[in-house]
Amino acid sequence: MNPACRQYSFKMRKLFPLLLYPSLLFLGWYLYRSDYLAFGEVRLEPVKLSLSLLLLFAGFVVSGLSWGYALRLTQNRVSPAAAIRSQGLSVLAKYIPGRFWVLLGRAVYVSSGKTRLKLMSVVSLQEQLVYLWWGLALSVLPVFRVSDRAWPGIIILSILASGAFILLNGKAHGLFTKLTEKVFKGGGKLPVLTPSFFLRVSGPVILYWLLWTAGFYLLMLSASGSVPPLLSLAFPLSVTAGIIVIIAPGGLGVREGLITGFLAAGGMTPEYSLTIAVITRFWFIAGELFIFMLAWVLKISDKGGDYPVYPSTSQT
Repeated sequence: MNPACRQYSFKMRKLFPLLLYPSLLFLGWYLYRSDYLAFGEVRLEPVKLSLSLLLLFAGFVVSGLSWGYALRLTQNRVSPAAAIRSQGLSVLAKYIPGRFWVLLGRAVYVSSGKTRLKLMSVVSLQEQLVYLWWGLALSVLPVFRVSDRAWPGIIILSILASGAFILLNGKAHGLFTKLTEKVFKGGGKLPVLTPSFFLRVSGPVILYWLLWTAGFYLLMLSASGSVPPLLSLAFPLSVTAGIIVIIAPGGLGVREGLITGFLAAGGMTPEYSLTIAVITRFWFIAGELFIFMLAWVLKISDKGGDYPVYPSTSQT
């Protein structure tokens, strides 16, 4: 890396405290204001709870590796440690209003120049779009099975079909971009996904969705003892909706509402469904804190030489 790129990389990494400390403050503030720090006594079976946490932590590690894999597919090679580090150190930025902080945060950490930051931010958004698509896809069947009305499932199917068509088809993407530019007066553009990128990134994305969903199922079992497996798919639906609704930092309130409604429709009492939803929020925050601490350990152990490796023809 030439001196100019190294200096730019150093300056960009100095942004992390500006990203991290507000993230922690917003997290604590929203939990306090939303009364998530006070809920009824619930006894969780320790073995199932421990297993659910292990699956949760494994899912977060795979999510970091998935981000690194997406970078390598676009000829931006980073080590697995660097990918996990950039993912973990920016994960709490989701609690700051505006999802772009998370996307920008992990891209900043592995960028060495302004051009690279833009390119990696696009890759970050591309991987996130695949993540959102599969989160909704996993939710389609249970929504049809649990809901007594067909329209929620039809809406999800419509979003999946139209989203895939717009993101994977160049002409449709162009028309959609022109429309959004007119409506939002030059707002942000969604990147085009190649079928190859979508299919190859789908593997690790599906894997960490399944790890998280299995962990959520064990969490429910630890609280109630017996739960239909289908109800575990309330989790990807709630997380996906929480991401889409960017005005709710980290999906606070959105996730809990969807999980509560989904579980109640599946046969649980509304009160117990709400309890599970609140426990799930703390459970997932435990996973976020785990990947953050893992990233921090990796950052401390980094000797400064683990920079991204780019093709020799690239420009900063």
